[in-house]
Amino acid sequence: MKKILIIVAGFLIATMFSCAPKVQEEKLPQNAEYYYKIGLSYLNSGNNSQALYYLNKAYRITPEDPDILNALGIAYSNVGELEKAKEFFLKAIEKDPDRAETYTNLGTLLAKQKNYEKALWYFKKAAENPSYMKKDIAYYNMALIYKNIGNLKLYEEYLKKAISYNTFLLPAYISLGNFYLEQKRYQDALSVFLTAKDKGLVSPHINIGLAKIYIHLKDYQKAKEYLHKAKNLARNNDFLLIEINRLLSLVDKKIIQETEEKIKEKEKAEEKKIKTVAIPEEIKKPTDQKKEILEKPEEKIQEQQIAKKLIPEKKKKVIKPNIRFYVLVGRFTDQKKALDISEKLKMKGFNPEIKEEIIDGSPVYSVIIGYFKEYREASRFYRKNLKPLGLRGIVKFTRK
Repeated sequence: MKKILIIVAGFLIATMFSCAPKVQEEKLPQNAEYYYKIGLSYLNSGNNSQALYYLNKAYRITPEDPDILNALGIAYSNVGELEKAKEFFLKAIEKDPDRAETYTNLGTLLAKQKNYEKALWYFKKAAENPSYMKKDIAYYNMALIYKNIGNLKLYEEYLKKAISYNTFLLPAYISLGNFYLEQKRYQDALSVFLTAKDKGLVSPHINIGLAKIYIHLKDYQKAKEYLHKAKNLARNNDFLLIEINRLLSLVDKKIIQETEEKIKEKEKAEEKKIKTVAIPEEIKKPTDQKKEILEKPEEKIQEQQIAKKLIPEKKKKVIKPNIRFYVLVGRFTDQKKALDISEKLKMKGFNPEIKEEIIDGSPVYSVIIGYFKEYREASRFYRKNLKPLGLRGIVKFTRK
């Protein structure tokens, strides 16, 4: 019988699904393996109720088969009947003590019950098995336990160990990179996320991690680039989209702030700059005939005033970049969707604009409303006019 691989509650369970056709019960033979395959098919599709029905039929025929016992343990764990699941896992270990996958599954169950000490024992037992092909899963699960009990040193160590056994284990890269971000070890985090990227691993979490690093490094354009990539990968994940949009808004504010600071610094430098003009030699070094006159205080003051008049006071005109703010109502890869929302806005009395951009080689259509001289003006317009209509918008800016 084949084995299963699924993810439960953050920990990795080590067994493997196989598929089987759906057939009516009355046509099924009294064959345990046949029921077992049907049960796995339902377990793989997430239908735990049907999976338990057929796996129990297989169990009644062959109650000592470790594959059936292990599968029943997973099914009962999925529906929250943890004590019953534990009973089947222990039976499976009793029948086949060398089956490392069952040790990992029982360790996962115990971790869910916060029985961390016993869970670690079972994960270590699985990892010590020389024939176990999924040692990376055992080490990754051990890392999660060490994090839960506050041992961050071992958390980092076992994440690295999991990656060393499987250089394509995406959850381990994400966990390790985010750990370094929390510890403000930005160069280490950058190395982890870039390594995952170079391995060809694709996840919005990797791009979000890289964006956070570049925000810290004040490379806001690079951060923005990775956030847009994350947004394309997280189209159906509302929670991630909220986080991405929050970071995009933060990056835009940082860019505005940075631009304004540069303008202020330039203005201050211009104000402090004094243009010097050469004073004629006859004023600097008066002749003997004039010396007596200049020695008189009143006439000396007059000469100084004349010298000042000879130095023109000119101020350079500071040219400020023209920053205009607008409200981004939506960004679409489908031009028709952009046109539809634009028409709806026109019906409400607004004057939207569709802006086409090329991102990652594909056209993206942004629906915008603006322009405004100040960020507060654009933000007030959005809150007063668009938000009450249920429209989600972000204030952005452009330079001219």
